[in-house]
Amino acid sequence: MIDRFFKDLPEEIFNFIKSLQKDSLVNYLPAKRGVTDVGKSIELGFSCYALKIYYMTSNWDTLAKEKKDEWHDFLNSFQSVHKNFPNNSYIDKFLISSLSEGGIIENFKDITKSTLTKLNVKQFDSKSIKIKKAVNAETKQAISTLIEVGRKSKDHVDFPYENKEKLLRYLNNLNWNTPWTSGAQFSSLCVYSKLNNNLYKEELYDFLQNLNNQSTGSYHLEGLNDEREIINGAMKVISGLDWLEMPIHKPKELIDFCLSNIPVSEGCDIVDFVYVLYMCSKQLNYKKKEINNLFLEILPQLRRLYNEEDHAFSYFINKSQTHYYGAKITNGEEAADIHGSLLCLWAVLMILDNLEEKPENYRIIKP
Repeated sequence: MIDRFFKDLPEEIFNFIKSLQKDSLVNYLPAKRGVTDVGKSIELGFSCYALKIYYMTSNWDTLAKEKKDEWHDFLNSFQSVHKNFPNNSYIDKFLISSLSEGGIIENFKDITKSTLTKLNVKQFDSKSIKIKKAVNAETKQAISTLIEVGRKSKDHVDFPYENKEKLLRYLNNLNWNTPWTSGAQFSSLCVYSKLNNNLYKEELYDFLQNLNNQSTGSYHLEGLNDEREIINGAMKVISGLDWLEMPIHKPKELIDFCLSNIPVSEGCDIVDFVYVLYMCSKQLNYKKKEINNLFLEILPQLRRLYNEEDHAFSYFINKSQTHYYGAKITNGEEAADIHGSLLCLWAVLMILDNLEEKPENYRIIKP
């Protein structure tokens, strides 16, 4: 029997999102309290999160056409041509400026990381690479949000690589010992492929064939022993496969690995675990009872992230999400936040769906 709390959750989360609204339907704060000046200025990502919640709770359907058009036009207003990024990328200038700036301590950390990278002690992304990854992720976020609600980009976003040789070179140069980060870049390429009539769809899928680990079922190099990284990396790759509408290569092995490596989570990374099992279970009828029993155990874990005062979730237990792609957006107070609420609602709906308890009027999004 599912606690009534979880079935009433979508409307509570929707009401919370409305409380974060700033000056218009399309603008939102990242958290209920403790928001920094940077957090108040960033717009694109938080607007996408809010729109997804509107869609998941079916409140998008009730908006008047002019309101839907307003939101559509607002997201597309972030498209621009910039020499450092692919044409028509979605660029939040406040996010980019906050990532570009840095105090003495931040700049010293960047110099130290750059030195360690050059000495092959440990690999770190440069500031410019971090910014490019942030723009890539936000572009993917905006495009996928628009597609989800049946809308399109104002200007076409080309696939970022002009031929398959350059694409494969890029994929092979990613660090697949950190599959969560590399998988995120792969997933973005899958959305770009979808947008360009499935361009390089087969090449993207075939690339994974050689990367697919025989024992874990996930996508990483041999020798990786970090269970959390393996599962979270699988989440990113599978989200790309979902956009390509292609099957997971080894769902049985991945289910077994997940069931043998249940995470003890202090935050929203438990959602990645839920998504991997949910998608594998949709594809393969294997250990369904074990998965559902585990999902029933995970629901109370998700509730630990629930803020009773705000009637929504925080990204961490008793603490809001502090950073967004490296930009400090809150001071980490005990408050619910927009990203944690989106992720936890998504996880709850996936669990309810797997248990055949999800109300029909609520939707599960593609990440």
